[in-house]
Order: sequence, then structure tokens, then C-alpha cells
Amino acid sequence: MPDPEVGKPGVTAKLPPVPDFALPATTDGSHSVKELHVRGHKLLDQDVTVKGVITWAYDCATAVRNEGESDKDVQARIDDDPTICQRAKFYIGDSADIPPEKSLWVVDVPRPYNKKEIANIKKEQRTDPLKCEPNEDPKKNICPPYKVGDQVEITGKFSLSSPHGDANSDGVLIYEKLKNVTENWPPEGWAPPPPPAEGSGAAGGPPPAGSKPSPEDLVKHKP
Repeated sequence: MPDPEVGKPGVTAKLPPVPDFALPATTDGSHSVKELHVRGHKLLDQDVTVKGVITWAYDCATAVRNEGESDKDVQARIDDDPTICQRAKFYIGDSADIPPEKSLWVVDVPRPYNKKEIANIKKEQRTDPLKCEPNEDPKKNICPPYKVGDQVEITGKFSLSSPHGDANSDGVLIYEKLKNVTENWPPEGWAPPPPPAEGSGAAGGPPPAGSKPSPEDLVKHKP
């Protein structure tokens, strides 16, 4: 009868390193992206300030461009039918090397009025709190400058869904204001716009049926 198999004495199994679950500490009341992903359920539907680096930003021309299409042609298509574009949004992470799928999705970011809106809406009636005039005075402009790699501080409501249908099980940050440390924006003398009037569509609520895919989906399925 063969001897039973037994482990050799003195052999130590090599285990993988224990993941680092420590959360970045802050002293100013702000939060890290990692903290919101780990403990975010305690902060749902609350206003928070998050510091991080932009890791991905939605660009309509890049998203809808056909193979071989020139900048002029893709812009002409956007001008003709701006509904092919999604709402302005971006991702932030605790560092520049964080992949988009592990970053925090920032939604309802202000954007300039498009060409059709300018043609069809009188200037005195262009008062949407999430839109600004193209090439507006920086001291009046509510549209923040931002690009991948910028260090930012963003204040907004942390929620599972936005008023306009963007939803993510890890939470989204509904934009209220931004400080771009890299671009030194907003400029001195800038004041945030007044909050939108009740009933203007800025209130929270469940996402409507048929809401558009998240930036994470776009990144994963990018051709």
C-alpha cells in the first residue's frame, strides 16, 4: 500500500499581498473618489466636495466621428443635429493613472449653447442654468474649463442617478461647481450662478426609460 500523501514539513505557502484598503485622509472636509466608492452609501443624496484628477472626458466629435471624417464634416453634422451628442460629463480619479471604470462619473456639467439653440432662442431667454454663451466673459461664464489630466475640486450631490437619466451603481456626482486647480479657474471676481428655480428640471428623480449608456460603457466598447 502506498504511503498517504502529506505535505512536506517546513514548506510555507506564498500568499498574494493584502490589498491596501486605507482611504486617503483629508483635513478640509473633502472626500476622495476611493472613499465614495467604499463608503458612499453613507453620503448618498448629500452635497459633497471631491478632489481628484480628470481621467476621461466626453467629447461629442470624438464619439460620433465616422472613419475618415474631417473635423469640419463632423462639426457640420453636430450643428445640424446636436441631439447626436450626449450631455457633457467627465470622470475623476484619485490620481491620473486611475482607469475610467474605477473613477467617479461627474454629470450635468454646464456646456455652451449649440448653434441651433443660439439661432432659435433669443439671448435674453437663454437662461438655462446648465448652459452658457460661447466665448463668454470668464467672470460670467458658468461653463468650466476642463481636460484629461487637470486637478480639480468638484462640489455636487452624490447620488445613484441624475435628473437627466445618467445612472451608476457606484454613484454619480451631480455637478454644482468646480475649481480647476491646474487652470487656476474660476478667476478672481467670479460668482456662482443662482440655483435653478423650482420646477426647472434640476430636481432629482429616477432615470427615465431608455437612458443613454454610461461613459464606462463607451470606454469599454470604444472601437
